Amino acid sequence: MTAVFFLFLLHLSVGLLSALVFVPHRAGDRFFKLCVATAAVMTTAGLGLLWRRYGDDAPQALFPSYGALLGATLGFLVLVIVLNRAWHFSWTRALDPLLGLTVAAGALATGAAARGRLELASDASSALLLGAATAAMILGHYYLVVIDLPITALRRLTLLLVVALALRTVVVTLALFTARGAGLQEAGLVLRGLFSPDGVFVWMRLLFGVAGPLSLVYFIWKTVDIRSTQSATGILYVQLFLVLAGELLAKHLRVFSGLPL
Repeated sequence: MTAVFFLFLLHLSVGLLSALVFVPHRAGDRFFKLCVATAAVMTTAGLGLLWRRYGDDAPQALFPSYGALLGATLGFLVLVIVLNRAWHFSWTRALDPLLGLTVAAGALATGAAARGRLELASDASSALLLGAATAAMILGHYYLVVIDLPITALRRLTLLLVVALALRTVVVTLALFTARGAGLQEAGLVLRGLFSPDGVFVWMRLLFGVAGPLSLVYFIWKTVDIRSTQSATGILYVQLFLVLAGELLAKHLRVFSGLPL
């Protein structure tokens, strides 16, 4: 389970920082410091779990470029910490370049963990979805704190969430039909009334991580459109829970079954 939680925490951290690119500085330094500090804690936890379990030698079948993964993740963590301090000390001119550099380092770490193009597409879309859902939910609360915060900020993250969910759905569909067909076969066994642990997890992953979030997108968009930020934040809570559950199941299927869902 170490690899499962490492991938989950890494993708969540990278995605959260990627979503900050779409948020104006008017959201306030407390919002940005909270998001960046959260990413730092999660990345530290994930890296600590990985090192405690594997040290400097992980199985090649799990992480073919393990040394590059460790180096890229550590570099990403250092930049996240520097970015947090930049917000704390109001290094205004350095904020956007540092954020871009940090996101680029996170993308390198994400790529180093992938085994092939389909897994890379799955990891990238997973990080984007996790980040968009988390950032949108957190930002919704700041409309109670930053009175003059424009609705455009939440609208941007909502649009990012819609795009991320669409991309994630496409990648999951491709994975179901192209990754040796194993996921589709296991899910088919469950439909025929036969027990299959992987099949059960596939269906749970599709229901929690794809169908559930898709069913809420319209309601989130409409509440943001009418500037009902409290209602939007409430729905985003449910959306975030479904996305987190779905992506955690996806990581489990990837590590233990080789399915990049």
